[in-house]
Amino acid sequence: MTTALAFGVFDNLHEGHKDFLSQALKRCDELIVVVARPEIVQILKNRLPKQTIEERAEAVRSFDPRIKAVAGDSTLGSWEVLRSNHPDIIFLGYDQEGMADELKKQNIKFEFLAAHQPEKYKSSILNKGS
Repeated sequence: MTTALAFGVFDNLHEGHKDFLSQALKRCDELIVVVARPEIVQILKNRLPKQTIEERAEAVRSFDPRIKAVAGDSTLGSWEVLRSNHPDIIFLGYDQEGMADELKKQNIKFEFLAAHQPEKYKSSILNKGS
């Protein structure tokens, strides 16, 4: 059985997120989605998410009940979530190159998934002005 992890903020779940999750589900037997904590989002994106972590995790689970959504680490770079879930592979979005660099250093297998209309379905674009 292949267990995979996918990381993200998933603020206001949109079609780009849904396509990413659908691609990931097709490539593994078990998908665990790691939803970023607000304090980590603040560090990475210099802003807080509009939705609570509970709302974001529930949106991911509601999209497909086969997905297990868990809260991310409270400390950036601690990788506790990797040690506790033992994934076979990590699925990354097209804009997660920084995470890919970290995973390479730790010799952890990962795969980038194709972007779904990133010029239209990207949270920073969709959330502008709101």
